[in-house]
Amino acid sequence: MDKIIQTIFISIVIIYILDCLIKYFRDTYTTKKTKDVVGFHIKKYQSMMDQMRDNPETETAPTSTKLSEQELIYMNEELESLLLTELGPASP
Repeated sequence: MDKIIQTIFISIVIIYILDCLIKYFRDTYTTKKTKDVVGFHIKKYQSMMDQMRDNPETETAPTSTKLSEQELIYMNEELESLLLTELGPASP
């Protein structure tokens, strides 16, 4: 019984020492990798802003077009007919 307890104790001590050695070597002899998430997005945003500043005419939004009164009426009627077919006639 005494031999079993001694073997368990020695095994735990050896495992603990090996674990400490592995952590020491890992922390001492490896380079830490850190992700710069904020810096990455700032650089990406800055490059997009630089591209937009360099090419202002290519990045412009399309101009809005004015619809005539007849086109507006046609669109409104088309929308009403779509609503009637999808929802059915409105009941009072």
